[in-house]
Amino acid sequence: MRVFQLGGLVVTLVNGVLGLFIWRRLRASFPRRGALINALCAAGLLLLAPPALLMAIASFSGLRALQRHAPDALSLLSFGAQMSLLVYGLLYGIAAAARAALGALRQRRPAPTMPAPAAPTPAVSAPTTPAPAAPAPGAPETPEAPPQGDPGPQAALAVDARPAPEIVDEGRRRLVAATTWALPAAAVAVSMGGVLAARKTPVVMRIALPVRRELTNLHGVTIAQISDVHVGSYMDAERLDEIRDAMNAIRADIHVVTGDLLDNHVSQLELSARFLRGLRPVRGQLVFCMGNHEYIAARSASVGAIVKGLEEAGAQVLVDEAREIRLGGDRLWMGAIDYPSRARPGEPARRPTRDGLSRALGQMRDDGAPRVLLSHHPGTFVAARELPFDLMLSGHTHGGQISLGRIGDYPLTPMLPAGRYHNGLFEHRGRRLYVNAGAGGWLPVRINCPPEITLVELVPA
Repeated sequence: MRVFQLGGLVVTLVNGVLGLFIWRRLRASFPRRGALINALCAAGLLLLAPPALLMAIASFSGLRALQRHAPDALSLLSFGAQMSLLVYGLLYGIAAAARAALGALRQRRPAPTMPAPAAPTPAVSAPTTPAPAAPAPGAPETPEAPPQGDPGPQAALAVDARPAPEIVDEGRRRLVAATTWALPAAAVAVSMGGVLAARKTPVVMRIALPVRRELTNLHGVTIAQISDVHVGSYMDAERLDEIRDAMNAIRADIHVVTGDLLDNHVSQLELSARFLRGLRPVRGQLVFCMGNHEYIAARSASVGAIVKGLEEAGAQVLVDEAREIRLGGDRLWMGAIDYPSRARPGEPARRPTRDGLSRALGQMRDDGAPRVLLSHHPGTFVAARELPFDLMLSGHTHGGQISLGRIGDYPLTPMLPAGRYHNGLFEHRGRRLYVNAGAGGWLPVRINCPPEITLVELVPA
């Protein structure tokens, strides 16, 4: 929990720095509206402070308090505004880095060569002007006029004394003002769009699992995977019904849930069981593997109570074990691995991951039938990828919820540490892993990472 408090403190400090930076830029761009800008900055900081500040004070419980006691609209707006500030800092950092790179490139360019001076032209003698004629005797003297083009010393002093007029480039001023608002506006649009995206109907990601051609009863069989629903964390009954209907609309033969259906308390079991009872797999098979949040919820009751509630709702809860699923005259092996962590006092002892893999795979006969493993944590694939199975389905990461793309096997997201297996399909020597991006989330924001249902179709090899 100290990690959450440290993260909240860091984000709070970042909020303060970015808020001060925005205030200074606005004051420089709009000097005549200082009082209004001050008021807007203060209001913005008050709006942005609660999520990070509450987490810095009360760890993750602070966020839970905001979620439970604040109206949904206010809570979503607060998280969206917090994300807007962080996105603004990211966009400004990228823009500043781009400007610095362009400046460095310009400095490295060779200086333009100056043309050689032209040869001097021969001097041309100026025409002589006749001397002025002497005045006639007795004529009045006239004052001598200064030479033409010479304003005289007094006129020169008068010209030099006048200050040069200040030239104001109104076009440049409007451009600076526009760019001052452009980045914050883009950050708000992206972040609030992420809040809306987190509430959208899950997208269906399709993958194919090749099986032997002679297993004709398996050709076209489909498996629908849902993961990380997190009932209770911005996941109410209405939202659950939308996800249930999306799962049923696919008309998959088998449904699997790869953990974290509950969020953090046994009180969420009733709504979770209602969700499971509403699922309608065509072949009637609903398989469940334990996630870390099932164990977190069990702290308010017991692991046995959580498992019993899930099984009474129709799920086959597999813990380091496998089942045979008969489909016509052919079969499919389905196994599940327990969440890899140490048991807390009072909980049943858990097997090491390698022992759990050996036990589950040991219950699958090597008869040519496809072998599918469920594992909430995709890190299990590191220990399993040299073992005999065909596909592992995982979740846990939520895809990072903010995705900046992927380079090879390395997805880019600021929400997760650098590593592999965050989202999507991976393969290692014929062993496949698919990591579902989840239907719920830690925070109600998703950017370029929509809620997801995975549909696996068995196809002839």
